[in-house]
Amino acid sequence: MAVNLSVSESILTTPSGLGAAVSPAIRARLLSALFDNRWPLVMSIVASAFVAVAAYMRLHQPWATVWLFADVWLLLGRLSIIHAYLTHGRKGASNPGPWAAAYAPLCVATSLMLGLGTMGCVSTADTTLAALAIMVASGILGGIASRNAAVPRLAIAQICVVSIPIGIGALLSPTDGSWILMPPLALYIGAMTSIVRRHYRGLVALMIAEQNHAELAARFDAALTHMPHGLCTLDRAGKVVIANSRTAQLFGANVEMLQLNLPLPEFIAHAGFAQFDDALRQQFIERCSAWLHEKRRPLALELRNGRQLELRRNPVPDGSAVVIIEDVTERRQSEAKVLYLARHDSLTGLANRRELRERLERILLKARAVSGMRTAVLYLDLDGFKQANDRHGHTAGDEVLETVAARLRQTLRHGEFAARLGGDEFAVIVEQATLHSIVAIAQHVIREIAKPYVLATGGTISIGTSIGIALAEAHEPVDDLIRRADEAMYSAKNAGKGTYRISREESRLQPDADYDANVGAA
Repeated sequence: MAVNLSVSESILTTPSGLGAAVSPAIRARLLSALFDNRWPLVMSIVASAFVAVAAYMRLHQPWATVWLFADVWLLLGRLSIIHAYLTHGRKGASNPGPWAAAYAPLCVATSLMLGLGTMGCVSTADTTLAALAIMVASGILGGIASRNAAVPRLAIAQICVVSIPIGIGALLSPTDGSWILMPPLALYIGAMTSIVRRHYRGLVALMIAEQNHAELAARFDAALTHMPHGLCTLDRAGKVVIANSRTAQLFGANVEMLQLNLPLPEFIAHAGFAQFDDALRQQFIERCSAWLHEKRRPLALELRNGRQLELRRNPVPDGSAVVIIEDVTERRQSEAKVLYLARHDSLTGLANRRELRERLERILLKARAVSGMRTAVLYLDLDGFKQANDRHGHTAGDEVLETVAARLRQTLRHGEFAARLGGDEFAVIVEQATLHSIVAIAQHVIREIAKPYVLATGGTISIGTSIGIALAEAHEPVDDLIRRADEAMYSAKNAGKGTYRISREESRLQPDADYDANVGAA
């Protein structure tokens, strides 16, 4: 059957007072409700046709035959429109209005036939037929009030075109007292109209709530998808019930690899299988299980790919929990960089004065008295650096300082540690060495630093260094040890520069062939 889409849609509009300002999406859902559940429609038409057959058999009136065939024809028309909409309209169009506009007149026509047929039954003296017709009509009207409440103007029109002819039939009936049907009929129309309005308001409220819930769920899903952290929700048994896509990304996995309904440790071990071998996987499961049980501070996890994660558990009053998985790699690197810069010279990369003092304190605290072995501080000051810096510029001076630091690193061996104290002053710690070795190291450093410095610009700078040596005494404060080395350095400068001095005058040693011969072994 062809669908006529030119029928006016006025009957489909919402009556005033029922909140007509609904969104297009909700209006579309309301109109599409007309095409749901075809079986109640078929059953109502069957009941109406049964009354038509009964009327023809008892009255032998031609209008009963017209009623029967009209019901069948209208039912086929309505079913064809429903089938066409369900097959094509619902899939290809978001607006069911044209389909509803073609369907509504057939609904009204079907109700009108029911009203006229019932009027014919009531207007006769056959009280049994009249009672049957009224009973079937009231039942069908109840179904209309429920089934078509999503389009209240249509439902009310159907109620009216059924009820009003019944009232007219009661007035025309030869049976005494038939007029008494009029007041209950009026009340019935009012009750059905009220039911339609109430059902409509309930449907709209439900659809608005569903729409709001869907929008909220969509926003929540978008937030989960795009949040920078991984998120897992645990039920009261500790199993993962929700996990966002970021969780998979943090473990280098695909979203499809996330396996829910697993305890959190097994869930993570499964998602990040590439990050764990068997031993590491078992170790992580044990650590994570203990962390969940004891509710300790954030759990740190370092993956094979160098990524550092931090897990935080936030309990919920009902016994469930939310676990946030944060990528702290950059933060840890920044913290390490800040810590490094706090303890190292930014130009040369050597340790600074603070790190030197703390390192020296630790060395002296753990140092054991060994016969002939001492810990010493070598205090270096560059000779001629200020003049070279003024002559060639600060850029060249920085280049020289960097080269000095590089030469110190190359000179150092196990148990030796270098630092820049500021300006052109450096220091070297030598752990548990003989006096002979300490002096040899000082001589070696003097020779290395005295080598020419070729600048990036092509120029050459020659400088030297003076070194003060202080041998650590038992329980001596670190500051006193450094001060003595500093004083010995000034003694070396006063002695002509490019040499060394030991802080204790009675232990002073001058460079000689014996020390020069042992530089390579020191």
